[in-house]
Amino acid sequence: MSGIILYGPAYSAYTRIVRLVLEEKSAPYTLEEVDFISSGMPAAQTERHPFGMVPALEHDGQILFEAGPTCSYLDEVLSAPRFTPDDTLARARMASTISVLDSYIWPDLRELVTQALFTTLVGGWPDDSIKERMVKRLTGSLAILEEKFVSVGALNSDAITLADLHAVPMIAYLAETLDGQVLLQALPALSGWWDDMKQRPSVVSTEFDLTTYPWAQ
Repeated sequence: MSGIILYGPAYSAYTRIVRLVLEEKSAPYTLEEVDFISSGMPAAQTERHPFGMVPALEHDGQILFEAGPTCSYLDEVLSAPRFTPDDTLARARMASTISVLDSYIWPDLRELVTQALFTTLVGGWPDDSIKERMVKRLTGSLAILEEKFVSVGALNSDAITLADLHAVPMIAYLAETLDGQVLLQALPALSGWWDDMKQRPSVVSTEFDLTTYPWAQ
């Protein structure tokens, strides 16, 4: 197999999701930073990802995009450990968890993080009304995640699946915001899961510092 190249910025949640799979697999790879905040999405990335998004992954001369399918591919072609359950129902629950994270958690969390972290770094003024609205929505959606997924083992730091690796970058961002820290205090199962996951070597090795980017003020 030829080398693996992952295209995307370290600060992208979805780039980090793919990186976590590669790190957990101990697979050698190169991260090519695609910092779209500085000057927009480069034309070369649009050639890799026709919708102009990140990440994209190159392997054996082929380009893959979209984090979910890319992670499934890597889990199959790279050596153990495997992060996709053998049991049919467990696989379905893993897929459901990922779908919930993508559809109902991340869109609101991304808006909160944009206002709480990124807007200030690029010299703007956070919109408190957006933050308040997102916190209200996340209070409900994270409570559902806690009750219906974390508490029943769909996220499980003792037996991780692709769902756990999918959730890490999102919850990491949540924990970086003051509002998110308050939300986590009310979610003991999710907080416990995060306390375990954030100590994993793969999570530590994919940490990043937003202040090192040229757009950060």
